[in-house]
Amino acid sequence: MLSLTEQYKKTFLGSVWLIINPILSIIIWLIMNYSGIYNPGDTTIPYVGYLLLSMSIWLFFVSFFKQLATAVTESGRMLMEAPFEMEAKLMEKILLNLINFLIPLTLNIVLLLIMGVTFNASALLFFPTLIPLILLGITIGIFFSLIEVVFNDVYLIVNQGMNVLMFLTPVVYTNNVKSEFLQAIIKYNPLTYLLSIPRDLLVGAPIANWDGYWISSGIAIVLFVLVIHFFFNSVYKIVERIFE
Repeated sequence: MLSLTEQYKKTFLGSVWLIINPILSIIIWLIMNYSGIYNPGDTTIPYVGYLLLSMSIWLFFVSFFKQLATAVTESGRMLMEAPFEMEAKLMEKILLNLINFLIPLTLNIVLLLIMGVTFNASALLFFPTLIPLILLGITIGIFFSLIEVVFNDVYLIVNQGMNVLMFLTPVVYTNNVKSEFLQAIIKYNPLTYLLSIPRDLLVGAPIANWDGYWISSGIAIVLFVLVIHFFFNSVYKIVERIFE
């Protein structure tokens, strides 16, 4: 298993980056909010806590894509010699991403407590309701690992597209943002429900749309099963052609 800190072993600050990264990612949004440049909508908790929590969940989701999408390329010829290496490689990356998420999540909870946010019994549902988002992140990452090994440009485009997708999901603004255009996209974006429902349960905010969550969860589960089946039926054939 890859060490949690090994990914930062060549940096001066080392594993401190596990804390620095989520903080740096929200500074610009705090500046924009408090300068009045944009209106993210009303939040049930202080915007600082809302933004930090939302960004942490979003980066957690995107990290599955970033970590898994290069898994086949990284394994390369090893897969031809050890067919079961792929399963171990994927599980290593998934577990590492889960562990990485616990650090910013803990930071979020401490910050929210300092801000006076109280947690109730609904917070216990945070991780169970986060599972469909995790499955969707794994699905996207594994699917594009087959694309990346053949068409790297497609992977690069999708990688950049994740930044655009964040602005089409209520991460830095709320579900009730004033823009009618964004409201329409939010309504039909499955990530809206897979991200906002766990977030709202954690902080005890009212839940607006359980139906959207269950539909989106069903889509995520079906895609996960189909992609996993397709992946393990295709990966070794693709590797043989690319690395033979």
